[in-house]
Amino acid sequence: MKKSLIALAAFAATTAFAQSSVSITGTFDAGYQSLNYKGTSIKGFNQNGSATSGIQFRVTEDLGQGMAANFIFGSDFNVVSRDGNAGVATTSAAGDASATAGTWGNGELGGGLSGAFGRFDIGHLAFNTLTTGATGQPFGTAFGSGFGSVYRVNAAGTRVRDDNAFRYVTPSFSGLTAVIYKSYKQTKTGTGIAADTNFNPALGGYDKLGSQEVGVNYANGPLAVSYSTLTQDNNQVGTGSTENKINSLGANYAMGPLKVFLFNQTNKNSGAGATGTAAIDTKYTTVSATYAMGATTLMLQTGTLKANAGANTGKSSKITGLGLDYALSKRTNAYLRSESINDEAGVISGATQMAGFSATGTDTKRTRTALGVRHTW
Repeated sequence: MKKSLIALAAFAATTAFAQSSVSITGTFDAGYQSLNYKGTSIKGFNQNGSATSGIQFRVTEDLGQGMAANFIFGSDFNVVSRDGNAGVATTSAAGDASATAGTWGNGELGGGLSGAFGRFDIGHLAFNTLTTGATGQPFGTAFGSGFGSVYRVNAAGTRVRDDNAFRYVTPSFSGLTAVIYKSYKQTKTGTGIAADTNFNPALGGYDKLGSQEVGVNYANGPLAVSYSTLTQDNNQVGTGSTENKINSLGANYAMGPLKVFLFNQTNKNSGAGATGTAAIDTKYTTVSATYAMGATTLMLQTGTLKANAGANTGKSSKITGLGLDYALSKRTNAYLRSESINDEAGVISGATQMAGFSATGTDTKRTRTALGVRHTW
């Protein structure tokens, strides 16, 4: 009898020790969009006007004594193109891409441990700068934010995560946490080598930039503040010769139905390629506000990006973002987004103009409008 009780107690302890939970969350966003690039217009049905469509699987296992194992598998998907989800960029007879290519598992991926020491993860992980951007302005990376043009998360302006990354988040001290992020640079083993078949792919691409970031986040009561400094080393990676540093500060303060935002970001490069018109040295500042009236939330943002280097030194690009959300339920919203950018600075990607302004001409304006439905689960 005594042995039976001991065995039963051991089984119960093992069961409690191995308790785990699985959650599935996601976003569906699609609607009508109208875009105008330097006087050329296009209209149609597309996705991600107010948020990125995707799905996330999260697993947490209780390891006992306050520790847990955590895993995330995320995948963004294309809601308007089957071929896009198959990793195929479909093209017209003229060769123009008509669907964004994507593959399964292209979102945040990783796993690690959490406990009284904080939390660490290893994988394809989001930068803390993404958190800073969401803290400092209400449009995320969708229409109205200027993401990839005047506002960016990484040096390229198109990605929010890096491969082969380590991220550590401290325990919260009255709402204050710190973040350390590291992804090592991998360079070629010789000049002019197109490929290195002896390189171990387990450490990532043999020609990959390095990312290092430190962040601080605070959220307590009506106030939220986030600061991130991200350095990306591209020197001797392929033909790269520069190092980029992006410093971002975001804050918001809630006053009843009104919430006000402030975002500031500087982007600089250094190295052999950072001379003359190729230099990047910009300062971007926006002020934003949201106002909730029952089921309706209004959004407004205005900001300026100033060029401090290159051919357009002293010139500024201006952004205006407008938004409206109408809650049809707790998880479904009808939305309107509008973004207007006048890119007089024109130095977002070295000597070239911002995304969507590669065509020739003197028109520096870009507008984007989206009307759609967003559902989260």
